[in-house]
Amino acid sequence: MTSYQEQIERKYRHIARLPDGLMHFTVAVRKKAVACLGLQNGSLVLDVGCGTGASFPQLEAAVGACGRILGIEPSRSMISVAEKRVAQAGWQNISLVEAVAEEIDGDAQFDGALLFAMHDVFNSVAGLQRIHAVMKPGARIVCVGPKLTAAGPLRVLNPMLRLLFKRMAISQENMDRPWRLVESVFATEQIIEDLRGLIFIFVGHKQPGASSPA
Repeated sequence: MTSYQEQIERKYRHIARLPDGLMHFTVAVRKKAVACLGLQNGSLVLDVGCGTGASFPQLEAAVGACGRILGIEPSRSMISVAEKRVAQAGWQNISLVEAVAEEIDGDAQFDGALLFAMHDVFNSVAGLQRIHAVMKPGARIVCVGPKLTAAGPLRVLNPMLRLLFKRMAISQENMDRPWRLVESVFATEQIIEDLRGLIFIFVGHKQPGASSPA
């Protein structure tokens, strides 16, 4: 049986080779998402599904040289590009681990967690619980990704978005409300819609005193 990581590698090995310029349109939403984390100089942040490290510049600006970033990524092709990005930029405070969210090690220590376009993790209760377990009480989680549009003229784009989900994720659940399971694990602060509702930003936090949900 093909493992999850092998399936992900098949999906992302070609995407890893795409030039950064093709993803430039995501910079603004990445900045907004990182701002929602409320990080400070010296914070420790988890980038789940860090991919090629496209969010690293924004996270670096938020945590500073005294902070630390841990990037988790299951695709070998993607993380190899992230390693080159880190080396070229000379960042000394970024660690990369080739793993799935369910395999994150450690206890509560992170001041925030970013999940950018991680639909499979949004639909993995075990993965979300593991992220919850390694976050400090009160730490924020910010999830970003595409969503289907329920009403309005942009509904005509739903077939294209379904193809995007099929291309980018294994799970095809909750495309209309990708944060559905996230809000069962984390306390919801706000849900922001961007690009006229095509992109969502879920902002939540680990409630103080909360243990990892069973």
